Amino acid sequence: MEELESYATSFNPKTEIIFWSLNLLTYELSMNHRDLVSDYLGLSYDTGQIVSIEKFISEYNRSSHGIATPLDNEFIQRRQEMNQLKRKIAEKDFIIVTGASGVGKTKLVLESIREFIQENKAYCISYKYASILNDLYQYVGDRDDYILFADDANRIDDFNQLIAYYKSNRFGELKIIITARDYAYSDLYLNCPAELTEVIKLKKLSDNQLIDIVKGEPFGITNPNYQNVITRISDGNPRLAVMLSRLAVEKQDITVLFDVSNLFETYFNTFIKDQKELANPINIKSLGVISFFNAINIRDKERLLEILKNFDIPYENFLEAVQKLNCFEIVEINYDYVKISEQNLSTFFFYLAFIKNKQLSFGTLLTHYYTDYMSRFSDCIIPANNTFGSEKVMDVLLPDLKKHFDTIYDDSEKSYKFLSVFWFYLRSETLEYLYNEINTYSEHESINTKRMILEKKSTLSGKDQTLELLGKFYVGCPELKDAIELSFEYIEKCPFLTHKLISQFKELINFEAKDQHNNFRRQVILLKTLIDKIEKGSCSCLQVFYGIAKLFLKFKFQYVNGYKDRTIHFHTYTIPLSKEIKDIRKMIWDTLDLYFLENQDECFQVLKDYSAVGGEISKEILEYDLLFIFNIIDNHLKDEFFEHCLYVQKLIRWLQRHNIQHPKFESYRNDFVNPMYDLFTKIDKYGYGHKEDYEFEDYGEFLRLKELEIRSAYIFKDQTDMNSFHSMFADIVNAREPGTIHLESLDFILEENFKRDYNIGFKFLELLAKRNDKLLFIPTRSLKQILVIEENVCSVWKLIENILFRSKPFWKISFFTEIDSALIKNEHIDMILEIFREIENLKFISLDWIERYLNFDYELYDKIFTIVTERNREPNVKIGLQIHYFEKTFKMLSKNMPLIQEAYLQQVKIDSHFDYNKNGLFRIIEMNPGFLKDYFDYFYFSDDIEFTETNADWGFIWEIEGIEPVFSEIFKRITKKNIFSGFSSHFLNNFFSNLKEDKKAKANEFLFELLKANYKDIRIVNLIVNIARYARREIYENILLLYISLNQDPDVFAKIWWRGNGGEYNGDDISGEIEANDWKKILSIIERSEYSTNLIPIKKVIKNRIYSCLRFAESEKARLFLDS
Repeated sequence: MEELESYATSFNPKTEIIFWSLNLLTYELSMNHRDLVSDYLGLSYDTGQIVSIEKFISEYNRSSHGIATPLDNEFIQRRQEMNQLKRKIAEKDFIIVTGASGVGKTKLVLESIREFIQENKAYCISYKYASILNDLYQYVGDRDDYILFADDANRIDDFNQLIAYYKSNRFGELKIIITARDYAYSDLYLNCPAELTEVIKLKKLSDNQLIDIVKGEPFGITNPNYQNVITRISDGNPRLAVMLSRLAVEKQDITVLFDVSNLFETYFNTFIKDQKELANPINIKSLGVISFFNAINIRDKERLLEILKNFDIPYENFLEAVQKLNCFEIVEINYDYVKISEQNLSTFFFYLAFIKNKQLSFGTLLTHYYTDYMSRFSDCIIPANNTFGSEKVMDVLLPDLKKHFDTIYDDSEKSYKFLSVFWFYLRSETLEYLYNEINTYSEHESINTKRMILEKKSTLSGKDQTLELLGKFYVGCPELKDAIELSFEYIEKCPFLTHKLISQFKELINFEAKDQHNNFRRQVILLKTLIDKIEKGSCSCLQVFYGIAKLFLKFKFQYVNGYKDRTIHFHTYTIPLSKEIKDIRKMIWDTLDLYFLENQDECFQVLKDYSAVGGEISKEILEYDLLFIFNIIDNHLKDEFFEHCLYVQKLIRWLQRHNIQHPKFESYRNDFVNPMYDLFTKIDKYGYGHKEDYEFEDYGEFLRLKELEIRSAYIFKDQTDMNSFHSMFADIVNAREPGTIHLESLDFILEENFKRDYNIGFKFLELLAKRNDKLLFIPTRSLKQILVIEENVCSVWKLIENILFRSKPFWKISFFTEIDSALIKNEHIDMILEIFREIENLKFISLDWIERYLNFDYELYDKIFTIVTERNREPNVKIGLQIHYFEKTFKMLSKNMPLIQEAYLQQVKIDSHFDYNKNGLFRIIEMNPGFLKDYFDYFYFSDDIEFTETNADWGFIWEIEGIEPVFSEIFKRITKKNIFSGFSSHFLNNFFSNLKEDKKAKANEFLFELLKANYKDIRIVNLIVNIARYARREIYENILLLYISLNQDPDVFAKIWWRGNGGEYNGDDISGEIEANDWKKILSIIERSEYSTNLIPIKKVIKNRIYSCLRFAESEKARLFLDS
């Protein structure tokens, strides 16, 4: 063999030789090529493969040895799928029913055929690994109508004979229905005529559907406890549900379902009696090895021999065992891999071989495979632990686990990884290890190198391996208290991890329904341990307490559970007012009361968060908590503090909304008030008196009462009154969210004071200007009231001019907006223009008021427009105009197009939504098509500005005469700016989408001409093809044919994304086949070209692509098989 390898590699170093042993060759022929055995070796196999439905059922039940669901069971729960299948039988000639093993494909097809056939004859193919063509001609005449059913058609060597027989001369109809595993159906689909074929994908049954099966005959199981166990174990698989139901009926004892090891053993003992060779230890050992590795490549002899040697399994015996197990349908063989057909069976055989019978050494598994197959240990041991009981698993694994852990103890990285998998079996060892690790950090040393490294690592990764490992104990182990105490010890030494620990507690010790069954043990232990640490002076634990208190005082809890089929279930759990819950809440409230003075901000925040809960609450729990809350209010809250008053008053309203009343409410409502709170009730946007705005049936009535209240409440007597009011108002604004404050109330108060006493009002206006930086208030209606007299106009303008404050330009705009029209003068024009010369930022403020001044200067719009454009050239200046104002000036300035164009670019830069519908842009390029190039130069081709219009509708450009040369230049520059990957649609598609019918021809012609002029530029061609694939699909074929008429270079053709690059696929899609079919369609287009001979090199490129895609498809199918 070495000579042969040396000789072969002398020609090509990459040459690979695969040596077929006699055993492997025998295995391959017997499993996959029995037709060759018959044709060339003269070894015949039994025929009788075309049988009636009844005989097929009989043979199926007999050959399955009881492992498959009997086909003569009652058929239920697939009525919708059956109706679909019957419709497809009428419409199509080939129907492929696909799905995972055991979901009921065969049963569905047989029952559907039974209901469908009346005059049609139906035959099933009971495949016996021989040629079926002769049988077809013998049993299936060419004049009658027939339905043929081929079960597990992917196992039929001569499936193509069925296709050939279908295509032979016939006078009657022939329907062919086949079943195939989900990972294998695509091969069959490719061989069937696409237009005559339908694929039906069968999913697992839901729990409710399985319950209907076990309730029905012959089982009649109506006990919910039995039903729940059966649905959990069977996991949507009716075959397993039937198996479990049989056992339950036979034993009449629910405990037989709790010990699933007995269930599997009972079932397989029956099976083994029928097939004694399955009990052969070599079979169990082979299954144990396969179960651990999930799948084994039987062609990789070198690797396989290494594995088998470690477990003392002869190679030839293993291959022989695999063949037998495949016949029993316990294992499946595909794509050179062998795997156990069901996950439940795989778990059972792992348990049987490594744990119960100890026919394989778990220590050997750890020694040789732990490092490279760590996830497989979790995948095998955790299901075995859950299915067969932790004690049975632990007794066998513990000695090996301890022995292995001792060998890696000093390697921190390996130890953490090992314990993260096996902590449950090594709980004492894990806690001891973590204890020793934590003690390497010193809380007293000013510099601790290890702690500094940990802090840096924690900041970068977001996770801490010590907390992660401790968190595994929070699920409720006996050692929970030890793990929690270690966690607190850890954050005392590494306080920067406090917030991580809080997050971990919130995630892992959240209240769930299962906690109620354990009297909320986890939550009680956590709180008691935490409070004990706090009483001993732990500051870190006090911070943890505040985080936990907010969570534990909730009424409802949401949590997430992983479930079957990798789905996630969201649950809501409402806690009961049990003795344990009372104790938990009492501990929290008492601790808050005890430490309130020490940490007022944190404790007060817990109170506020408690009453900020929206949605449903538990009235019963709320009433229980209330006495504790009242106690904290009486002990610690003071009416002199605005925030305390606000909290108590909002608490009362919140409680009353939940229909809770208490005698204390009245006294609290009267006691917890002060001048600042009284002011807040007036300026609060959302409240009037003791009612919220939403409590008013008429919102207009709420606004009217609110205004009246504000106007009457604050009539100032002197400057002291004003200063006091303004100081409180500013403090409220600083303390509350700005959006909750009714700033318009200042205008009401100002207007009312002007009415009562102009001088008082004027002084208040002056105060608001001088202290404007805090409130950013702009007067409007109050100015309207007083700017009706010349004297007032002069005094107000002088006031604004003489004070320096941030909102000064906006006050000036308000001045000219509200001044009485009779007092407008010519001199005001220059004053208005001066505003725009000094303002730096102006956005979303209406300029409609300018209309009143056009009688004095009809060019005022133009002048403002010019000033704004000039100002926007300055750094840090952004004066935004509304689009309707821009459009008003358009006609006036149409002769000054450079100014309009510059202004337009500025406004889009300031606000990307300025011209959202592109109406302004359209009007400009209608007059100057070249501006489109300027627009893209300014935004798309600039390195300083982010282009945000990739999703805009640009199809309007085809309305513009003469746009083609401009857009052609833009198109070419876009191709050079960024390298297009070919994935998804390029934004240039937006220029060709949603076109008016009369503009489609113009856009299409542009693409054709662009291709003719640039067919040698691959980047341009790729973008044209992308547009033809997305926005202009109807011209794709013409684009392709035009291109190959211009360029027959196969190397260039291969660089064009004719079918895009990649694609979007579902999890079970075979992307290689999808891509191969795309290339086949491209090839079929090219076959229609008149340049046939010149295109031979290009056709070769396409055929190579098809071949490459199909090879990749095979690897995908193998992956799907391994993952299924």
